[in-house]
Amino acid sequence: MGKHQFDLIIFDCDGVLVDSEPIINRIFAETLTEAGFPITYAEVTQKFIGKSLKTCLEIIETSYNKPLPKNFMELCKEREIAPLHKELKPVPGISEVLKQITLSKCVASNSSHPHIQMVLKLTGLLHQFAGKIYSCYDVPRPKPFPDVYLYAAEQMNTKPENCVVIEDSATGVEAAYAAGMTVFGYSQYSNGQALATAGAKIVFNDMRQLCQLL
Repeated sequence: MGKHQFDLIIFDCDGVLVDSEPIINRIFAETLTEAGFPITYAEVTQKFIGKSLKTCLEIIETSYNKPLPKNFMELCKEREIAPLHKELKPVPGISEVLKQITLSKCVASNSSHPHIQMVLKLTGLLHQFAGKIYSCYDVPRPKPFPDVYLYAAEQMNTKPENCVVIEDSATGVEAAYAAGMTVFGYSQYSNGQALATAGAKIVFNDMRQLCQLL
């Protein structure tokens, strides 16, 4: 692999920096099932990886043909807090990788600012990204639209073509690809083939490989 000329590395948050997806998906499945929308953890993982919560809720209401309880989103967020505090870990290898990377870096996520701040703080990664965190709530549309990636590049004064994005979901890969960026797909839990199909140039499954790939 020749060295690429990147000026900025943009990380997705959940599933790339922090190992939060198994916890969040478990709580989501439990809370939905209790609210009268029976769904398994496996189905949640399969259907909703990388999608914004708002999109997930729209899909659920459509497929069950009934509205979710008014405060459902708040309820999920509330119920995630204790297990995240207790169980959340950084993605294996990411702490070492972040210490070694010399490129400028930032985060662009479909999660809200309070969530990103909380999970990065819990895993000891927040200082790496302080003041360089971008959320889909900052822009008109969430991933798979490119808005949050274009916004991050603009805020970091970098052209999209000089950015490399680390993503773990097809939704996120599509967004970064649509933004005209190079995408590396991290396939610890996701289907590597789906990431490649969505536009990932390289698919890898061990975060420790990232330094060599750059």
